[in-house]
Amino acid sequence: MGTRERRAREKEQRRQDILDAARKLFWASGYEGTTMPQIAQAAELAAGTLYLYFPSKQALYAELLIEGYDLLVGRLEGAIHADTPSRQQVEALIDVFMAFAREYPEYFDIIFFVVQREGHSVEGLDLPPQQRQRLATRQDSCKQLASRALENAHVAGQGAALALTVDAVWSMLAGVVLYFHRDEPNAFAAVAARAKQLIIYSLFGG
Repeated sequence: MGTRERRAREKEQRRQDILDAARKLFWASGYEGTTMPQIAQAAELAAGTLYLYFPSKQALYAELLIEGYDLLVGRLEGAIHADTPSRQQVEALIDVFMAFAREYPEYFDIIFFVVQREGHSVEGLDLPPQQRQRLATRQDSCKQLASRALENAHVAGQGAALALTVDAVWSMLAGVVLYFHRDEPNAFAAVAARAKQLIIYSLFGG
């Protein structure tokens, strides 16, 4: 391995170390409770080095959002197939959503809850235009996959109505995960199954 390749690999590893440290701190201490010096210390870097990779805490948080969405989108894409009936596609998407929450609780919290719990919003983050566009593309990909699966559901509607249905189902699932995954883990599987049953019934009937 040449010097250039080794340096590129070391740089990428350092970047990943920063993201790993930040993810754990944001999840444990919240957005306001986490500082860039704390992240630098957890990643075993000088604070000045951290800013060479991420210009602000907001940019670092957004990069974790993008990382989490990439994981979620990949799993959602693998769950649906064009030749599968709409009902089965929606069932598969719900299963993937719940499995993602169990398998990646840190990413799930960062995507849905960490900023919102403290009165902020993802839209309110001050981000470079290119990073904001990357984030928006990932968010749209999740909703497009859900919209595609719901197009044949008799209550989903089209256009604005379909988008509203997607947002409603997305929010209901996130609420199930927030309450039961955090507070009553033993009941999570049963409640998640019931939520899936109710959503499928409301969209497709018996």
